[in-house]
Amino acid sequence: MIRALLVLTLLNGCGGSKPHVADNPASQRFRDVTGKWLLPNNFSPKQSVFLHADQGPFQDLMILNEAKSGKPQLQSFINMDGNKFLQRNMGQWMKELDDPILSFAATDFNRDGGDDLALILQVSGNVSTQILFNNKKGYFYAKDKTGSYPLRVGINRVMTTDLDQDGDMDLFYFGQKVMNADGNPAGHQARLLINQGEGKFEDLTVLLMPRLPGGIQDVSFADYDGDGVVDIFLVYRNGQNRLLINNGVGKFADRTKTYLPRIIDDSEHADWADFDGDGDNDLLVVNRSISTHYRAFPGETSYFLENTGGGNFKKRSHKMLPPFPSYKVYLLDANGNTKPDALILTSKGVYYLQGRGRWEFSDETKRRLPRFRFFREVAFADVNQDGFLDLFALSPTPDRSRIWLNRFD
Repeated sequence: MIRALLVLTLLNGCGGSKPHVADNPASQRFRDVTGKWLLPNNFSPKQSVFLHADQGPFQDLMILNEAKSGKPQLQSFINMDGNKFLQRNMGQWMKELDDPILSFAATDFNRDGGDDLALILQVSGNVSTQILFNNKKGYFYAKDKTGSYPLRVGINRVMTTDLDQDGDMDLFYFGQKVMNADGNPAGHQARLLINQGEGKFEDLTVLLMPRLPGGIQDVSFADYDGDGVVDIFLVYRNGQNRLLINNGVGKFADRTKTYLPRIIDDSEHADWADFDGDGDNDLLVVNRSISTHYRAFPGETSYFLENTGGGNFKKRSHKMLPPFPSYKVYLLDANGNTKPDALILTSKGVYYLQGRGRWEFSDETKRRLPRFRFFREVAFADVNQDGFLDLFALSPTPDRSRIWLNRFD
């Protein structure tokens, strides 16, 4: 991910408050406004996140570029009243950083109203994480003697959520092949840093996490068993996806064998929403491929996991899902009718499936999306505060990343 975005219509792993209902859902379109929003055309982004970099009411944008000599890795763009982005200096610490940044996450670790950063750095073959705090003006700094923690080799992703339900945002690190110092696979393929308050973290991996096989591709956080606390769905490449259930205070048990159907596939990503309106969080899993034995029909590539209650899932196939290798899925209420829609990034471009309620969808790709739509990642925010989610999409093609505003006209 993916974090709470104020509003409304977001039905994915961020959760959401009271839905914002559109006056005319049928008029919804995404409009390409990239040129008007003044982003540079010479960057090579590999990750993007919306955040509150300063104390302004609008959400800002941060982009991680490929590490290249002479070019900044992290760039911060301040949202100017919902009309354009302007680049801002991030401070001396970031200016002097030479070590490659593998990935980052942004959230408010010390609850002061400004979003902070968790970086994963590669230093002389070793991996570590660095916590940077925000002075609430968009300048980031490291506190003396705190904020740097070693990680195992192979960790290259970090996500944030409140795992122990204390109101502080915690950190979840993972990678596809996490190794011990002796070169053998680590028993704990994920690592937990629990926020003890004021952005001070403690490594509680051994206490809170079960041992896991390698191959973690992605993670989806949500309350899957209905007890009000965050559980973890782990997405695996070339294997069985896994479900970790929270005991209520942040300790997780692997319930894969009893709660998930056995499916061997090459999964890439998953997101959650309540597709049938029964109050349980279901999942949409997108894959490069599914082993023939587990397909419901020829060409099936992605599928739903229907939550039948208490975090017990069954596979639900749907021929409306695109029959192509797929890499990301984002669930949201794009058109403001309170039904979850799906934006799916595939080898053939972005597909937009508009939700009609109780597992019904219509393909609105050509009607509602701009023409160019080959992307590898999307970040969402209500950038102009009209109550509906807009997006910034990263393209594998240089200078083709886009800003799309969600419009009703």
